[in-house]
Amino acid sequence: MQPTIPLPLKNKDSTKISRTQAHLMLIVLLFINILNYADRYVLPAILRKIQAAPQLGGLGLTDFQAGLTGSSFLLVYAFATLPLGMWADRGIRKNIVALCVGIWSIATVLAGLTINFLQLFFVRSILGIGEAGYAPAAPSLLADCFSKDQRGRVLSYWSAGSLIGSAIGFALGGFIADTLGWRWAFFVVGIPGLLAALLIWRLTEPTRGAFDDEEDGKDTQDTLHEYVSIDQDLIGSLTQLLRIPTYRVLLAAFIFSFFAIGGTSFWLPSYFIDTFHLSLGKAGLISGLALVGGGLTGTILGGVLADYAQRRLPEGRLLVATLGFFVGTPLALIAFFLHHLVLVLSTFTIVAIFLSFCIGPLNAVLQDITRPDLRATAVGFSLLCAHILGDASASSIIGLLADLHHHRLGFALLVTGPTALLLAGIVCLIGLRTVAHDMKIQR
Repeated sequence: MQPTIPLPLKNKDSTKISRTQAHLMLIVLLFINILNYADRYVLPAILRKIQAAPQLGGLGLTDFQAGLTGSSFLLVYAFATLPLGMWADRGIRKNIVALCVGIWSIATVLAGLTINFLQLFFVRSILGIGEAGYAPAAPSLLADCFSKDQRGRVLSYWSAGSLIGSAIGFALGGFIADTLGWRWAFFVVGIPGLLAALLIWRLTEPTRGAFDDEEDGKDTQDTLHEYVSIDQDLIGSLTQLLRIPTYRVLLAAFIFSFFAIGGTSFWLPSYFIDTFHLSLGKAGLISGLALVGGGLTGTILGGVLADYAQRRLPEGRLLVATLGFFVGTPLALIAFFLHHLVLVLSTFTIVAIFLSFCIGPLNAVLQDITRPDLRATAVGFSLLCAHILGDASASSIIGLLADLHHHRLGFALLVTGPTALLLAGIVCLIGLRTVAHDMKIQR
């Protein structure tokens, strides 16, 4: 039997925070999430410039190699997320976030200094280590800053940072690559992360499970004493999580949705460049418009609708996510058959609205069905599965399919994206049968 690893009951950096401190935490974590995705999506925005021949200033990459640069980050991100998530369940989360933001910002700057495929592959892998520590800790921090009935909205606001950051990475990256060169795009988006690391380090760490205990009529320290007696080794933690039926459903939903959304997002600027012969700046701009216009609207609207539905149905949040997948799937299919830029952009924007319904609600459901001491580990393991089997493999698979079909990127996206979205919707539909029971037993 594995030895029990006790959770810290109290430390000098762990106090109950005020309403002002809670909102400040949300603002800083939102800012970090924006930088997180700007660093991530600056690469696909400038991909065609990097793929150019060396005599033209590029690195001469094939579509498959270009896809691997996306996979390298996500694979390391996936494997590092689980151990760093477990660390976040035991350590001071704000300090973990600060360290990781600094690491990924430095890695982004170094990407601008690379001279071949292997170097770019390596520094993008380091980027994954930094972002892996942030992903599990951030929603855990927010869950301990806000009450249960606010989490759908709060996590949707935080998740909106991914859309804003993606749009910035696409638009700013393409513009800078057209004007100053692709290397400068990495420099510009990487440096602000060092300021963000300082900001989060100066904030106050919230008490774990404080709002859960208040709402359930329990004393925080009594509840934490109960958690201490539970085996917290890796196998024990995962066994407890995988016994939750809705958690298994969420794993599958994350995998399919990450594959579709991550793979399409990575190749979207290149698709616009190839199909409509646009410059990097214009392709990045319209990709960003589709993401921020549709995605931001859908994320916020999805969070509000999810909390509204949750007050009336125990499976309300998951129902909203399911609706988003089932409406988004046929629209995504239609988008790849259109050949007029305005129609394609409009359709992709509507698709982004409905697919973004899933972001906040799915994260909120995951927090609702797990105990406070296992939440970061639950996020870490879900991200491990979602990245390895989802978007980490998607960019390479789509790139390989494009290479095998005479660089027909549109064909590769048509085959993969809508299929994965349909499967995500079916999985969520199954989860509607178990989510109410799983939420109840965690109270």
